[in-house]
Amino acid sequence: MKKLFIIVTLIGSLFAFNSCKKKIDAAPIAEVSKGHVYSVAELKAIAGCTNSCNHRFSDDGYLVGVVIADEVSGNFYKEIYVRDRTNTGGIRLDMKFSRCNFFIGDSVHLNLKGYDVNFNPQTDMLEIDTVDHERHMVKFATGANPPPRYVQLGCDKYSDYLCDLVMLDNVSFQSASQNQIWADPISQTSINHMLQSCGGNTVIVRTSNYADFAQQLTPSGKGSIIGIATAYSGDDQMAIRHPREVNMSGPLCGTVYHTKNFNDASLTSGGWSVQNVLGTSTWSYSTFSGDQFAKASGYYSSTNNNTESWLISPVLNLSASSNPVLTFMTAAKFSGVPLEVWVSTVYTSGAINLPQWNYLPGFKLSPNNPGNYAWTGSCVVPLSMYKNANVRIAFRYQSTTGGATTYELDDITVREN
Repeated sequence: MKKLFIIVTLIGSLFAFNSCKKKIDAAPIAEVSKGHVYSVAELKAIAGCTNSCNHRFSDDGYLVGVVIADEVSGNFYKEIYVRDRTNTGGIRLDMKFSRCNFFIGDSVHLNLKGYDVNFNPQTDMLEIDTVDHERHMVKFATGANPPPRYVQLGCDKYSDYLCDLVMLDNVSFQSASQNQIWADPISQTSINHMLQSCGGNTVIVRTSNYADFAQQLTPSGKGSIIGIATAYSGDDQMAIRHPREVNMSGPLCGTVYHTKNFNDASLTSGGWSVQNVLGTSTWSYSTFSGDQFAKASGYYSSTNNNTESWLISPVLNLSASSNPVLTFMTAAKFSGVPLEVWVSTVYTSGAINLPQWNYLPGFKLSPNNPGNYAWTGSCVVPLSMYKNANVRIAFRYQSTTGGATTYELDDITVREN
């Protein structure tokens, strides 16, 4: 009887052990070749479709890409970010379970059948919700190292990069956010720290109190930062993967050599001047909805006109500068000749002699679209070739009978980068 009891007990134990084992279901993922592979750009189009569009996938279709943010540091919870294989952008995957064992650099494909793709109404971020990675997601390679996209605050449209890995350069934390803990695990408080460019453009760096680096300190210098571009309630935000991707040991933003924002309701204060070369149209001071700016248009007398008008800065002494740069903002409407920026080290006053001026390339302008005026940052325009005691910057406006763009200009700044 004792032997029989032992045998029965062993059999029962084996049965219980096997029954407690988790049943591993084969992931019901067909070969990618049997379904369409969607880029992030295509998923954005589907998510943004209106008029009762169907955002749920009813057939096999796939997202194929590389993981660019995972849960390892604790700064992301039940979420990973993936950049698609065609490099059109990133997407947030909200996972059904935490610690899903997908890591930065993993190449993955997700079967989209049965999932919805949407823009989150609070963040405007592209998302797929409640992803069951055990059933619908496969890792097929490791070791990828997708580089961040370089973004200039105040120049590039930050919302175009949401859910993607980005790098911001020439930035620093505002003084109140320097040498502070990233987040507070003791009081269980996530913290927002304000990051700013030398041009004064800002983005919030938000860190979870569950991050394993929460009690480390933020840097006090200027440099670069890498993280995932995010947003919340209309505010641009960033979430870093780890502080080792924050390199801010350089000196803080330097000297401002000149700034012109037209807030004194004057076009020519501070030594600015206007020189008309062709036509009667001139630069003028203008204001709209609280904004104050310079404005130029070749449309008058109910028609487009041939015009050329220069708005010229006072003389700037950049002889002691190290890395001077120019930034400005423009807004525009209607088609025509693009605004140009010129620099001279020999011009003093009076009529324009074009050989005295050099064209400055490499800046950005507001697009000449038929919609509303949209302010656009110029990007950083280098002036290191003009470290002279007699530097002048000029904005050359032109129009023709075939087209007269209306340009608005504001926040002109020459500073040390």
